[in-house]
Amino acid sequence: MESTQSLIEYAELLEEHYRRIHYNQIDKYFPDSGPLRRELYKKHLQFFENGASSKERLFMAGNRVGKTMAGGCELVYHLTGIYPDWWEGHWWDRPIVALAAGDTVASTRDIIQEKLLGDYEDQGSGLIPKDKIAGTEKKIGVPRALEEIRVKHISGGTSKLMLRSYDQGRKIFQGFEADFVWFDEEVPEDVYTEGLTRTMTTRGLLVMTFTPLNGMTELVTSFLESADLV
Repeated sequence: MESTQSLIEYAELLEEHYRRIHYNQIDKYFPDSGPLRRELYKKHLQFFENGASSKERLFMAGNRVGKTMAGGCELVYHLTGIYPDWWEGHWWDRPIVALAAGDTVASTRDIIQEKLLGDYEDQGSGLIPKDKIAGTEKKIGVPRALEEIRVKHISGGTSKLMLRSYDQGRKIFQGFEADFVWFDEEVPEDVYTEGLTRTMTTRGLLVMTFTPLNGMTELVTSFLESADLV
């Protein structure tokens, strides 16, 4: 009898351990030690650190180097107000209003939304911890796509994240203020300007993460000419 009870308790402990890991994915990024230890990601750390002094940042690099992951991690730190001990970038001690956008409604759903929430049927398995998700709002007419995600902030309030896409046009980015804007994939210049405008009254931040597949566009050229490169 005792043996059976011990097995049940052990199984419950294993299940709880799995849930803790599965629904707190952000904890596994940038660890102190191991094969993926933080010190190996100098460019990512510099990108984060530059947020303390730069209003606009661009993480431009090749494919599969963790650009979207970097943007997503920083966004979640700001939304939750839970920053790692090693964090030296910008930080807020209050809930924020944020915007994240990609090329199309579908790519925003399949890349940004999934990176942040995980699978639509298993929300909380992405970078936002499950117990920090306060609610979501569905996007009308687009299966499995979300318009808004609300996230519990450590202060006790709630942060708001709006999900948009470039193919919705410039007007969809008008009419609100934002503390943090994240463009994943190169953004049309008029949308970029509109995103920057959203942060003017809040003195917020704008970040971009992309591979320059379109070559030396006007936006890329202007950014490279004026930015500090790391």
